[in-house]
Amino acid sequence: MDPVSIGGYIVQSVLGTGGAGTVYLVHDSGRRVALKVSISGTPPALVHPNIVPVYDHGTAPDGKHWLAMQYVAGGDADRELRAGRMSPARAVHIITGIARALDFAHAQAVVHGDVKPSNFLLADDDRALLADFGSRPFAVDGMVLTSAAYASPEMLRGNEVDGRADMYSLGCSLFRLLTGKPPFFDAESKDEVAHAHLHREPPQVTRFAPWLPSAMNDVIATAMAKNPKARYPSAGALARAAETALHVKD
Repeated sequence: MDPVSIGGYIVQSVLGTGGAGTVYLVHDSGRRVALKVSISGTPPALVHPNIVPVYDHGTAPDGKHWLAMQYVAGGDADRELRAGRMSPARAVHIITGIARALDFAHAQAVVHGDVKPSNFLLADDDRALLADFGSRPFAVDGMVLTSAAYASPEMLRGNEVDGRADMYSLGCSLFRLLTGKPPFFDAESKDEVAHAHLHREPPQVTRFAPWLPSAMNDVIATAMAKNPKARYPSAGALARAAETALHVKD
């Protein structure tokens, strides 16, 4: 069987697949590259130590878009969590790195739109890099593609969103990394999850991780406020609040 080629890259294996696309491991001039194929378009040009570098992009014959980016061998935060390697301190460390990436992007008027732990790639030095800026998975043909577990109320309503939507998703991600569960995990369907994000109060981390300081509940409550104006003014502010809360003695 002839090797599969996408955009001139020879596919070696599938790294992962999800609602927003499929990621392949490909080779290019002796280096390993991650290549994502999805329905979304051109990525923004963002260069930052906490953002996965993009090498190239294009459109396949079937109309889907491909994005060639740095291959990060350390896996992602969600995988590390499921492997039992996510302490509260490491969770906050990762969120802090992702917050730097988001604040940089927001300063360029770029909204990520799909902030979640599986998009937090980890370098060998445990530096967190935010991936999938090229996805822009807000909605296609009226269907919200962003993972419902981390979607802000305004996104679920189909409203215009700004960086505050990413802030909400970052709060959801922090909750997941601290407790091992996404917010509103008890909802029985995607529709019920969406309803919970729209109407239920933010969950308390100490209910599922009672060893954490209760101050962390306030961090999640602010990050996941229904009203975007009530959230943290920046991702960095959220990360700093989480770092402070982690060391509060009840």
